[in-house]
Amino acid sequence: MNTMKRKNIATILLALFLAAGSSFAASAAETSAAGSSQAPAAAQKTEQSRTRVYYFHGNIRCTTCKKIEALTKKTVEESFAGQLKDGSMEVQVVNLDLSENEHFVEDYQLATRSVVVSQLKQGKETKWRRLDKVWQLVHDEAAFAQYLRDEISLLLNGKGS
Repeated sequence: MNTMKRKNIATILLALFLAAGSSFAASAAETSAAGSSQAPAAAQKTEQSRTRVYYFHGNIRCTTCKKIEALTKKTVEESFAGQLKDGSMEVQVVNLDLSENEHFVEDYQLATRSVVVSQLKQGKETKWRRLDKVWQLVHDEAAFAQYLRDEISLLLNGKGS
């Protein structure tokens, strides 16, 4: 092979090697940024502390049960929009009649379908409050919302089981 052909082949191979290397480096940088311990402050806060608002129901749901769920979601969405957005608070609707959820009955000493507010730190539950008055307040939307806000605030300020 003549010298000119060798130089052209070497140049092409070098160009391919550099292109592949820069593509790999860019991909590695994206992966590193996604899994980095230097996550944004909101993500770090979410992993450190999270408030979970549970609504527990069964397979058979009456009108009142559905209203408790709707009022719970509405109150949290309206009163804690910032926390929902940054991931430090979430609402979970849980069917207690599913075998994988039966443990919640004992965990939260549930005598009936209810709302529970739970505080988690580093992924582990540290305290919780069962909101038994939701049944009494379900027909007074303002009182229900105030009760839920107050109970969540109490939990966030250190009160709870």
